[in-house]
Amino acid sequence: MKKTVKINISGVFFNMDEDAHEILQNYLASVNRKFASGQEGKEIIADIESRIAEILQSKINEQKQVISKEDIDEIIQIMGKPDDFENERESNTYQTTKRLYRDAQNRILGGVCSGMGAYFNVDPLIFRIIFIILLFAWGVAGLIYIVLWALLPAAYTTAQRLEMRGESMSISDIEKNVRSEFESVKSNLNNYRNTKDYERNRNALENLVHAIGQIILVFFKVIGGIIGFAMIVAGVGLLIGLTGWLIVGEAFMPWNNVFIDNQLVYNDMLHSFLDPQTIWIFSIAALLIVFIPLVAIIYGGLKLLLRFKINDKPFAAIGFVLWVASIIVVAALSFSKVKMLAISVRDTEKPEISIPANKTFYLKATKDSTLETSKYYIFDDEFSVTYDKQNKKILYALPEIDIVRANDGKLSIEIEKEGRGPDRENALENTRQIHYSCNQQDSIILFDAYFPLENLKIWSFPEVDVTVSVPEGYVIYIDESIKNQIDYFETEEYIRKDDRTGKYWIMTKEGFVEREKK
Repeated sequence: MKKTVKINISGVFFNMDEDAHEILQNYLASVNRKFASGQEGKEIIADIESRIAEILQSKINEQKQVISKEDIDEIIQIMGKPDDFENERESNTYQTTKRLYRDAQNRILGGVCSGMGAYFNVDPLIFRIIFIILLFAWGVAGLIYIVLWALLPAAYTTAQRLEMRGESMSISDIEKNVRSEFESVKSNLNNYRNTKDYERNRNALENLVHAIGQIILVFFKVIGGIIGFAMIVAGVGLLIGLTGWLIVGEAFMPWNNVFIDNQLVYNDMLHSFLDPQTIWIFSIAALLIVFIPLVAIIYGGLKLLLRFKINDKPFAAIGFVLWVASIIVVAALSFSKVKMLAISVRDTEKPEISIPANKTFYLKATKDSTLETSKYYIFDDEFSVTYDKQNKKILYALPEIDIVRANDGKLSIEIEKEGRGPDRENALENTRQIHYSCNQQDSIILFDAYFPLENLKIWSFPEVDVTVSVPEGYVIYIDESIKNQIDYFETEEYIRKDDRTGKYWIMTKEGFVEREKK
């Protein structure tokens, strides 16, 4: 049994035996050598391959699925060999059967009438007149035209146009037809270029392109102006805001925030981290990091809005170098001082708690806990700070209280203090300077609302974590004063802070459950 090969010809796949494939490949190679160098070569080769595919498709049926050597020999006999064209262009007498197509080249509407004219070898105008007369005399003619338009294929390739006219479709005929059409199009194009219509249309096209270009240019100018104005407003606003904050601090921005008093926080931070001789270097570098981009935004907005031109490359280069240098300075000073907080030490206290007979406790804070606080994340830890409204030189930090179920069945309170420093000794000293406690008065447990931050210890980021472990069956009452300190409250379902206070809660296996006051 011969081996079969699958081949793609003009977008159609065929199975053929090895002998047929070899002969066809040699034939197509000779066709390519003959026509590839000409201007019309690609179209001639494509039409020849299309014609070969048509003939091969006619050879395939349910009983025959493989193209044989005899089929290829017949195709070569029909199409002719390229080597014989010079002396035997008219030797091939094979005539194809006519087929009705729509003439895609000479169509006015759908190409039905022009296709019928080519098929019957008469002027298409005759069929057009007939259809128009029948359309007015008998309206169904329009429907017939639409049906023919839908059913008849359009003749696009040279082989299809030859078949439409009933002409032979050998390679020689395809070549002559393609070259004739190419020369006709070339001649028509050259003649058209010498007419007034061509000059008028070219000028109209140039004017249209110019008008579209002007519209696009105006559009981008308007968009650029809007963007420029927005950049100026944003840059000036940020510049004024930052300058005002640095100069007048809270008087410029009077809301309650611990970091709004720049004289308190900024200077304290610098003196805590940096040596006196490097503070000014750090401050200038930090300001340049912020101010240089703001000035660049304002300048860029002015250029977009006013569209002035100036050689600003030297200034841009200087600004960029200063900005990069400032980033390097700030990064270098920061990394050199980060070791001051590299070590953390924890110290734990467990105050004694007396159990009342009714196993009910009231959790309260010793001070007002309604001040606004600012939360910051340092080393992945939440750090909450507030300040005295009367004396802003006194800063306080908030503890975090977790109320959980006791696994050992005993009520206990654990106060864990954490401080940081460059080494363990300094970190331990900072930890021991944290003043925080809780006291019991009968069934009331009073927690310090805050712990004071003295001697610039804010920049060692001290923390206090309190864990209240409550056994099953015990009841607690959460007072409004301790609401902000509670970080975790073990319940079966999440309960908002505001919904926890002013209520009694009993500990169960699943966590706290609200209980009515007896």
